[in-house]
Amino acid sequence: MDKLNPKRSNEPAVWLLFGAGGAISAVFFPVLVLILGFLLPFGLVTPDNIIAFSQTFIGKLAILALLIFPMWCGMHRVHLGLHDFKVHIPTASFIFYGLSVLYSFIVLFAVIKL
Repeated sequence: MDKLNPKRSNEPAVWLLFGAGGAISAVFFPVLVLILGFLLPFGLVTPDNIIAFSQTFIGKLAILALLIFPMWCGMHRVHLGLHDFKVHIPTASFIFYGLSVLYSFIVLFAVIKL
């Protein structure tokens, strides 16, 4: 490997998505559990409020962030977990990150249709 032409890596982008997914999961999933698990069943929040929020631009961005980034985090953890267990699949990164990209596009188009 030449110092003038170093080998490029996709690692910074993957770690960025992994970190974002972990942070979003840690911060916002307890709020979702509170809203969807307690406030909604006890009638303190109505489904109409949730539906109305999901149809706004900010609501759609929130849904995208809450669905896409944790998937990247989870797939990265599975990929690294396989390495920890000494299971080396030559195309594992393409499989896991490819599934994350596919999932991201499916969620994006589903949220646009809201």
